Amino acid sequence: MAIEPGPGGHVPMVWSRTNQLIAAAAAELGARAEPLGREHTDYFMRLSHGDRSAIVSKTRSPFLTQVAQGLANNKHLSRELLRARGLPCAEGVLVDEAGDIAGPAVRALLARHGRLVVKPNWGNRGVGVATDVRDLATLARARERARAIDLDEEVLVEPFIAGTNLRVAVIGGQALAAVEVVRPKLQAGRSAAAQVAALNRDPQRGTWSAPSLCPIDQIEADEDLAGHLEVYELDLEAAIPDGREVEITGDELAVIDRTDAVHPEWLAVAASACDLLGVDVGGVDLRGPLAAFAGPPAAAQGSALLLEVNVVPALHLHALPTEGRARPVFAAFVAYCLQLPGAPPPRAQVRV
Repeated sequence: MAIEPGPGGHVPMVWSRTNQLIAAAAAELGARAEPLGREHTDYFMRLSHGDRSAIVSKTRSPFLTQVAQGLANNKHLSRELLRARGLPCAEGVLVDEAGDIAGPAVRALLARHGRLVVKPNWGNRGVGVATDVRDLATLARARERARAIDLDEEVLVEPFIAGTNLRVAVIGGQALAAVEVVRPKLQAGRSAAAQVAALNRDPQRGTWSAPSLCPIDQIEADEDLAGHLEVYELDLEAAIPDGREVEITGDELAVIDRTDAVHPEWLAVAASACDLLGVDVGGVDLRGPLAAFAGPPAAAQGSALLLEVNVVPALHLHALPTEGRARPVFAAFVAYCLQLPGAPPPRAQVRV
């Protein structure tokens, strides 16, 4: 983020939305949130309260290990390990840099489900994810895009699960909040560029260049969306053809608090997934019909599943929902990182 000098050459400190929320939560708890060094960086902050002090990096706690972070970032491996522990995880096929996207395993997955999702095995924020893929040609284009983004050029292919995206926030082994994340969908008849421009007029959308407490972000059409559309052989400036609909995987249309509607056993699944992987502050992605999350996982009969555990989760989704009650996740985060009285003990040991 570029920060322009003020009068006299002074460079003001400008925190991102996440760090603004951390600082506000710290102040409410009687703690301090300060820059770590003389030069401003948004990636590190020092929290202190009395004789307690901790360095955090966005929503990454001081207790998280590199092994735990790397394990969670590897979607295929972490899912395999969680499934072996009995958690209801989605199946998937890993295609490495030398693998064949049209090989027998992927073909069998497509034949069984008819609709697939292709994503970088090490990706985040929905970048490089192609949903509702129905043929081998689209699979090949989706693979090339995801492969270019992935750290090891690995691609994960999984079934498309109908329903909604549910994100559960886990801090110190406790599942504290859940939101439904609604993705924007481009409809037939108008260009993607025109539809994105209309979406960006929503006053609830903020920008990276001017950090604010807007709950959702502007959609950057020129950055990720153009490449996303190419997977479906579509163009940013051309009208979406009749009968087509394209989900924008890396952005939000609405964020709806569902904490009180989610069955406790689903919250326990999210907390257990984080605990097993050693992720003490995580965002767990579940996918399935919304009604399935109102009952226990066993009753869903595989229609709702765990997709992944995210390190450095977007806790602002729970603090600034577009609909429903805001949850005090940042206060819980600060209390946990500083180990204030009443906070859970560090939960960052890999247990798988």
